[in-house]
Amino acid sequence: MKPVHDRLDLLHTFVRVAEAGSLSKAARMMDITQPTASRRLLELERLLGCKLALRTTASFSLTDEGRQLVAEARALADRWAGLAERISGARSRPEGTLRVVGPSGYGTGFLTDAVTDLRAAWPQLRVELTLTDRVVDLASAGAECWVCVGEVRDPGLVRRTLGAMERVLVASPALLARTGPVTIGRLPGLPFVGLVPHVMGTLRLLDKAGRSRMVSVDTPLRTDSLLSSYRAILNGAGIGAAAPWMCQADLDAGRVVRVLPRWWLEPVGIHVAMPPSLYRPARVTAFIDALCRRMDQLPGFRPATGG
Repeated sequence: MKPVHDRLDLLHTFVRVAEAGSLSKAARMMDITQPTASRRLLELERLLGCKLALRTTASFSLTDEGRQLVAEARALADRWAGLAERISGARSRPEGTLRVVGPSGYGTGFLTDAVTDLRAAWPQLRVELTLTDRVVDLASAGAECWVCVGEVRDPGLVRRTLGAMERVLVASPALLARTGPVTIGRLPGLPFVGLVPHVMGTLRLLDKAGRSRMVSVDTPLRTDSLLSSYRAILNGAGIGAAAPWMCQADLDAGRVVRVLPRWWLEPVGIHVAMPPSLYRPARVTAFIDALCRRMDQLPGFRPATGG
């Protein structure tokens, strides 16, 4: 008969396979080979005396028994991991491979800074950083956390709010020389650089007194990339939104000019989304801490109260 820790290993592998929907993706998440993941799944099926998943070279799906087992297996694996950590008397050291997904604009800036800080503190830790401005299926991506700007639309993920990022309107001096003075009343007739889904159609402007104004904007050029949007603003393609951490150096150098300096755009929330779990590996907690430290230094960032 198998010892208990072996059975827990089998359950942990099964949960990862079920979440990823693929043996190969689960194996990458766990830093094991696909044959090892397949062997553990077969071993668990033999132990329980039932088929847990239907798999071919092209598809993978859970059986009724497999779906029934997932929730309880996840809870059991989490309780054991948490118990083992508490009994050991200290948090485990960050180790293994941390897989993070983040937006490209932030990723080439302070997100990469946070990752390099983390590696400097924990050299034994490996990190895989994937940058995309698309909506992510976290399990399919084989990642443990996703740094999100704006809403986290997947209700199945656990969200930790880090804070909110201030945004202002900026434009190039060349564009303003062509358009003349910018007022709120003129905004609907001026070209904007659209940033999907944050700058398009209608914008809400706020002043220091908390008053708000809704304005319509025309976005003849749209992109879902923060970097592309800001580049287009620098090139004079239109007025656009930028966070102070990104545009402050260009404001100081005169490459862009603050438009409507008494007004701000509605700040966007910054979150870390994670799969549901009672236990977080130390590497995930260490990464979030490193990211918070970096973001706390950014102009225009408001940390969340209570995280």
